[in-house]
Amino acid sequence: MPATAQRHDSSTTQQITTPKENTLPCSFLRGSTPPARSLFQTILTVTVGEEKRPFLVHREILCAVSPFFAAALNPSYDFRESRSSTFNLSFARPVDFEYLVQWIYTRTLTHEEVAAPHPAYFRLIRLWILADELQVEGCKNAIIDFMAKTADESNSVPTPDDTVTIFGENGVREGCGLRNLVVDLFAWKKTDHLVEGHEDSWDETFLRFLVTRLKRMNWTDKAHAPWRNQSSRCRLYHEHNDQSSCGEGEKRK
Repeated sequence: MPATAQRHDSSTTQQITTPKENTLPCSFLRGSTPPARSLFQTILTVTVGEEKRPFLVHREILCAVSPFFAAALNPSYDFRESRSSTFNLSFARPVDFEYLVQWIYTRTLTHEEVAAPHPAYFRLIRLWILADELQVEGCKNAIIDFMAKTADESNSVPTPDDTVTIFGENGVREGCGLRNLVVDLFAWKKTDHLVEGHEDSWDETFLRFLVTRLKRMNWTDKAHAPWRNQSSRCRLYHEHNDQSSCGEGEKRK
């Protein structure tokens, strides 16, 4: 059965660069035996977007999952935000940050629009972009797994607008796992009629990458889509700052 895609609007976000150092600002109550830890008691108000929609999030949790927040809220860097109970993310969309907070607290990516018969991949793509900007590595890898599973369960692929968001002039980083996964989904699934006949235009850079991937594919092994194997999915699409593969970091600790 050919894969399907639907139409939607999309927009882009700006890229920011921050230190990668991750420190967890935890306080300990000394003088007791054993020492009692005082964790998850500091609430940070994160104002998001031009409308400055407020989100109340535990400061320690943000620092634990995001080197971006860990650096910005670290007093040793002497950023203004490190001395404030409010943090402004003007470049983010509130709907995307809300989705990120969902993952941070629940480690789930369930969403009514993604669970629809024609999944709204743009929700996951925009979340990946935001997680990349905020350096939330775990969320990005979870999105890759969730997109791969959703594509198989619904026999669908991203839309032409999605390819513009990913591969366009203000798209995601070249060589990143999200790009590789989307190209592979189109290369391995039965998408020829979809690409040829869709009423919307596909991104030219995406099409160039797709043609290149098709020319280099090993057609004798076409039944083994790489995203369906956990080891291959980790190697080809995940990102790990410490260069470890999935699960190795936990094993070494």
